[in-house]
Amino acid sequence: MKRAIAAIRTWLFSLSLRTHLLLLALILSLPALALILHSGAVQRKDAIRKGNRDARRMVTLIANEQYNRTGNAEQLLSVLAQLPDIRNRKVAASNDLLEKILKKNPQFGNIVVTDQEGTVWASGLPMKEPFSLKERRTFHNAMQNREFSSGEYVLGRLSVKHTIGFGYPIEDADGKLLGIMAANLDFEHLVSRLLNNTELPKRSLFSIVDRNGTIVFSNQEPDKYVGTLMKPGLFRQITRNPDKDRDTFFDEADPHDRRIISYRVLRLAHEPAPYLYICASIPLDGVMRKARQAELVNIGLLATLLLTTFALTVVIGNLCFVQRVKRLQEASGRLAEGDLQVRVADLVGGGELGSLGHAFDEMARKLASREQELHELNQNLKKRVTEETERRISHERLLARHIRLAAMGEMIGAIAHQWRQPLVTLGATIQSLRMAGEHGCLDDSFLKKAESDAQKQLYYMSDTIEDFRNFFSPEKVIEVFDVLEKIGEVLQLVTAQFANSNVTLEVVAQARKERLKVRGYQNEFKQALLNLVSNAFDAVMERIGGACEQRAAGSVAIPGRVVISLSGTDGYVQVEVGDNGCGIPAEYADKVFDPYFTSKQEGNGTGIGLYMSRLIIEESMGGRISFSSSAEGTLFRIEMPEEMAGAGKTDD
Repeated sequence: MKRAIAAIRTWLFSLSLRTHLLLLALILSLPALALILHSGAVQRKDAIRKGNRDARRMVTLIANEQYNRTGNAEQLLSVLAQLPDIRNRKVAASNDLLEKILKKNPQFGNIVVTDQEGTVWASGLPMKEPFSLKERRTFHNAMQNREFSSGEYVLGRLSVKHTIGFGYPIEDADGKLLGIMAANLDFEHLVSRLLNNTELPKRSLFSIVDRNGTIVFSNQEPDKYVGTLMKPGLFRQITRNPDKDRDTFFDEADPHDRRIISYRVLRLAHEPAPYLYICASIPLDGVMRKARQAELVNIGLLATLLLTTFALTVVIGNLCFVQRVKRLQEASGRLAEGDLQVRVADLVGGGELGSLGHAFDEMARKLASREQELHELNQNLKKRVTEETERRISHERLLARHIRLAAMGEMIGAIAHQWRQPLVTLGATIQSLRMAGEHGCLDDSFLKKAESDAQKQLYYMSDTIEDFRNFFSPEKVIEVFDVLEKIGEVLQLVTAQFANSNVTLEVVAQARKERLKVRGYQNEFKQALLNLVSNAFDAVMERIGGACEQRAAGSVAIPGRVVISLSGTDGYVQVEVGDNGCGIPAEYADKVFDPYFTSKQEGNGTGIGLYMSRLIIEESMGGRISFSSSAEGTLFRIEMPEEMAGAGKTDD
C-alpha cells in the first residue's frame, strides 16, 4: 500500500503545472455534477412536502370553519327551542321568526320545526303543505339522544340545496318531547369562499362526504358528483381506521393520475360515529411541475457555470501561475550564471511570489506597528472596560423590559382564552332578550333568568382578572409554598387554552403523606412553570398543524398531550413538563436557554421565556433546570431543594 501511494505521488509530482490545474478543474467539477443530481432530488421531496402541507392546511381550515359553524348552529337551535312561540306551536309567529333568521344567516339551507311525530309545522322557507322528517337521521338522533345531534346528506325539499342536517330536541317544562328544531348547513357558502383565497394546482379536488360516503360538496363538476357516492376504494381507505381523525397518504389507484390525499374526520362530542369527512385530493403532477421546471433551469445554469469555470481555470491558471513560474525559472537561471542584479520580485509582480523578497522588511515593520498598538491598547483599556460594563447594564435592562412584556403577553393571551366562552354566553343571552322582546314573551321569570346568567358570567370574568392580577404580582418575598398547589394555580390559567384545542393536560403527583414544599418566590416559580407549559402547548400544536418534519414524512397522528409530573427524592423536589410535540433539533440543544433564541416560526416566540425560566429556577430558587428531547417529544425537568416540615417564612 505504501509503495502504491508513493508511486502515485511520484507520478503526480512529475506532471506539469498546467496539467495539475486541468486536473484540479476536473475534480472541482465533480461536486457540481453531484449537486445537479442532488438538488433535483431535494426539490422533488420539497415539492411533495409542500403539497402535503397545503392539503392538510386547507382541510384543517375547512374543518375549523365547519366546527365553528356547527357550534353556532347548536347555540341558535338551543335558543330557539326555548322560545314560547315555538313551544306553544304558534305557526305564524314561528314562520316569521325563522324567515328573519334565515335571511341573516345564509349558511343555513333552511330551519324547520317538527312535532313529536316528525311532521314539519314551521319553516324559514315558504311551504305549500306539511311534510315529515320522521325517516330522517336528524329527527331520529335528536329524539333518541335528547341533545344536539347530526344527520346525513339530504337535498333540501324547500331550499333544493345539498346540505347536512342537525337537530335539537324541543321539551316542555316537564321534560316531555314536543318535537325538534332542525337546520341544514349549506357547504357551498362555506367552502367556495375559502377555496377562492387559495393557490393550489389545477385539478385539485375538495370534497365533503357524509357518514355513508355520499358527496355533499365538490369544487369540481358539482352537478355531476354531488349526491353520488365517493369512490369505494378511497372511502374505505379513509374509514378503515375509526380511531384516526386525520391522515395524509398517496392514492396510486390510477397510475396515470397519482394524487396526494388528506382528510379530516368531524364528529360531535357525544356521538362516537363521524358525521362528516373533509377530503382534499391534489394531483402529484401539478405539485411536481414547478420542481421539474426548477430542476431543468438549475441544470442549465449549473452546466453553463461548469463550462465557464473550466475555461476560466485554464486561462487564469496559465496567466497567473504558468507564465510567472517560467519567469522565476529564467531569473533563477540568470542568477545561477552570475547575474547578481536580477530581482525576482520585480519579475513576477505582486502576490505571494512578488512579496517573497520583501518578507523580512515587512515582518520588521509589522512588529514595530504591533508594539505601538499594544501601547495604545494599554492606555485605553480602562475606558474600554467602562464602556463594556455600561453596555452590559443597558443590555440587562432591555432584557428585563422584554421579560415583563413577554409575561404581559402570556397574561393577555390566557385572559383571552378564559373570556371567550363567557362572552359567547353573554351574546346569546342578549340575543335571547331581543328575541323575547320582539315576540312579547319577555316576562319577569325570563328576565330574572337572563339577568342571573349574565351576572354569573360577569362574576366569572371579574374573578379571572383578579386571579391574573394576583398571579403576576411583583412581590419579592421568600416563602415556603406547596408546589402542587402552585401547579394547580397555573392550571387554572391555561385550562381554557387547552379546552379549545386537541391537546390534553394531565398532572401526575407522587403519593405522599406530606406535601412537597420548597422555599423561594412563588409567583416567579409559577411564571417559570407557565413558560414551560406554554412552550409544550406550542410544540404540540406545531405537530398537530403539520409543522414537524416527521409529520410531513407521513408519520402516524397521535393525540396531543402535555403532562406535568411532581415527585420528591433525595431531598429534592422534581417538576417535569413533558409533551409529544415536534421535539427540539439536536443542533439547537446548546442554545435553548440563550436569550432571544427561538426555534419557533417568525412572530411566534420572543426567545426569552426559557432564558427567564432558567434565571428564576437557578438564580432565584437555587435549583436546576434541564431538558431532553427526541422526535417523540420534549421533557423539561426542574429540581429544587425540598423544604422540610417546620420551615418558616423569610422576607427578602
